[in-house]
Amino acid sequence: MPTQNSNSLNNSLDNNLNNNLDNNNTAASAFTHNAAKSTKTDNAYKTPPATLEAQLSFDLITEQTTLRKQRSGKNSRGLLILVNGMENSGKGEAVKALTEWMDARYIKVHATMGQHPSHYQPIWQRHTWQLPRKGEIAVYFGNWYADLIRYVFDCGDDIDEQRLQQMIEDIEAFEQDLVNNNTDIVKCWFWVDNKTLKKRLTDEEPDPEQLYHLDWTRKKDVKRFKRFSSRLMGLQSSWHHIDGQDIDASNIQFANVVLAALQTMNQLAAAEDAQDNRAKTDKSVHLKTDKNPVRPNPLPFKPTPLIGELVSVESHALEKADYKKQLHSKQHILAELIRERGQRHIIFVFEGMDAAGKGGAIRRIIAPLDPREFTIHAISAPTEDELKHAYLWRFWTRLPHDEMADVDIVYLSQKFKRNKCIALLKKRLHNSRVTIFDRSWYGRVLVERIEGFAKEADWQRAYGEINRFENDLVQSNAIVVKFWLAISEEEELKRFKAREETPNKQFKITDDDWRNRAKWHEYVQAASDMIHLTHHKKRPWYVIATDDKYTARLKILDAIISELSKNL
Repeated sequence: MPTQNSNSLNNSLDNNLNNNLDNNNTAASAFTHNAAKSTKTDNAYKTPPATLEAQLSFDLITEQTTLRKQRSGKNSRGLLILVNGMENSGKGEAVKALTEWMDARYIKVHATMGQHPSHYQPIWQRHTWQLPRKGEIAVYFGNWYADLIRYVFDCGDDIDEQRLQQMIEDIEAFEQDLVNNNTDIVKCWFWVDNKTLKKRLTDEEPDPEQLYHLDWTRKKDVKRFKRFSSRLMGLQSSWHHIDGQDIDASNIQFANVVLAALQTMNQLAAAEDAQDNRAKTDKSVHLKTDKNPVRPNPLPFKPTPLIGELVSVESHALEKADYKKQLHSKQHILAELIRERGQRHIIFVFEGMDAAGKGGAIRRIIAPLDPREFTIHAISAPTEDELKHAYLWRFWTRLPHDEMADVDIVYLSQKFKRNKCIALLKKRLHNSRVTIFDRSWYGRVLVERIEGFAKEADWQRAYGEINRFENDLVQSNAIVVKFWLAISEEEELKRFKAREETPNKQFKITDDDWRNRAKWHEYVQAASDMIHLTHHKKRPWYVIATDDKYTARLKILDAIISELSKNL
């Protein structure tokens, strides 16, 4: 469901686009008059009036410069331009013109021909490296919609409609989460009529590699493409339709769409900066005049009931001999189960109080595994570069992933029979992994919530974003198991002091760890809210509440063995 923020963004974008088109009457009239009759020929392109082109370039560079100046601000935004549509419909020419009218140094252009979506990762996952930073503009030809189109053509009449619909819904949710996290999206679909397409395919102009690996000279393929594109446009109203019959007119139309988006983004960022500044001023006034200031709560959030295990921790200690005996047995079972995972990825998430034993538990999990089977990500505060992306970006790019180069389906279909062609396509260079996160994406609703690093609207929205993210992983056949390690305040203090007195463990204790103890009960409440709001039987939370490290490690192994046994 679109948020209030995205609705206001779309309304402003429409207004700015209409204003830009009104200001470019010459281009608009040329576009309307020539769209039906103009085609791509060697020397038939009409150049826009110099004054119009100069004004458009000036406006674009002005907004681009404003965007870059705001990139270090808390409300800065990035722009992702998705370019899709038919072959020889003016996509390349439009982007080329845009880079000439703007400062090309600050526009990143990426392209993919499309690849058959994997059953083992979300359709959007392989594209996350192409997302722009805040203050940047990225143009992405093909993108995740190219993969969607490849799926339609690879499957033919055997298409799984339920999976297709699910991928479309996953894409829409992913795009909405990007917008909510200050990465705005402009989607442009270029098209031409069949007569123009045929003429451009047979002219002497060199053509790039055929988009989506389709044979655009085949009427059957063109018809199927148009049928699917019509269906997609019917499902998504966010596309800008660019008529590529007249190259000059489509260049101007495309540039005006980008200009309107930049104007809207910059206006929104400026408005949010002004709002934040007013809030700081109001807070400062209250602190000076009110001895008992009331902290504003703009968004209602009802804390969940405390989970009993978080405040009532076991203290029973297990004998070391019993622990060792059980440990080796459970590790053997764990290793056997993990090696039965086939092509499925396994993701373990560890959260918990400081010094609760996350590192020790992780070492016992990986002990029976080959180092090539697993990856561990120790998550700390985001880097400067990570802060310039959507919050979840630094976790999207750390997920286990498939490795597969784009496959030329046209070549394969010509060389092999259809069944063999599809079999070769599905024979992927797939390498399943065990990925362990020591701290994770839950930092937004834990430390960032408690310490005020995230706005209330951001951390409250994050529960839904995290649920969608993890649902995409589970739908892609990943096994996700999450652990919260709870210990008592007294046990934490004991372990802190032991770390300070042990030379090879002193690096584990920091001033922040001591400071966080003063907010112990806030963290317990935040953990309770997190577990209540993000637990699901297909991606469960396990609360490991004990002061005994031996018991905690065995309970974690038991939980993993149980989940793998159910899911493999």
